[in-house]
Amino acid sequence: MTLSSFQLRTLSTVVLGPLLLWAIVSLQGEAFTLLLVLLLLPAAWEWSRLAGQKRLWPQLEYTALVILLFYASRLLPLEPLLLAALLWWGGALFWLRKFPAQTGWLFNPVLRYIAGLFVLLPAWRALEVIHLQEQGVGLLFFLLLLIWSADIGAYLVGVRMGKHKLAPNVSPGKSIEGVLGGMAAASLVGVAAFLLLDEVKIMLPLFLLSVLLLVIFSVVGDLVESAYKRHVGLKDSGQLIPGHGGILDRVDSLTAAAPLYLVLLLLFGWV
Repeated sequence: MTLSSFQLRTLSTVVLGPLLLWAIVSLQGEAFTLLLVLLLLPAAWEWSRLAGQKRLWPQLEYTALVILLFYASRLLPLEPLLLAALLWWGGALFWLRKFPAQTGWLFNPVLRYIAGLFVLLPAWRALEVIHLQEQGVGLLFFLLLLIWSADIGAYLVGVRMGKHKLAPNVSPGKSIEGVLGGMAAASLVGVAAFLLLDEVKIMLPLFLLSVLLLVIFSVVGDLVESAYKRHVGLKDSGQLIPGHGGILDRVDSLTAAAPLYLVLLLLFGWV
């Protein structure tokens, strides 16, 4: 019996979702870092495809380079890496508006590979650092819950009410109404967390503003991956996860949101 795309997607979620949550809770220290590296391997491979590389050995070389740079980044101060990520994703807000007319420079043979470093390294380091904190498991769960709720809210509102395209040249399926729905859903999650957690010692408006910024960055992360896929004519970044595509297809929002999340945690004194 052949399963439909929706059935494959559902089955993958039912199987892999609990495994991921178990790993976040159970793995500590270097064990969690190893999990991140195992996820970074296919993510780097997939980015080499988004960069237009089709030959095996250059793909392997790029993947190995990303892994080496990840380990090297653990020996360096964290702040420059986070600053580079914020500059990259902030700049993406502007260049996405001009895609594809005035963004050809982003896809030249050098910059398209460098772009992958900005996308992957800060996000993976941010996830590692957050997980290392005393409340790291809860902090990671909250970030994932925000992104998942924003995705669900955007989908539900976009399907029913989406009329105004957000970025038709990048991702025609996304609408402004959908983004607003995602913001509303994430805000509800944020309010619930604010009311339930005693550790939140900032004003609610500032807390919600931070939630909305994370949602905006998550949308930008999704759009950036879509732009690179559209440039090389790919529907999915890979086929690793049945029904879902590749690793990058599942973590594109997280690649942009995770570095900003860590910056906010640092600013608020929570890590």
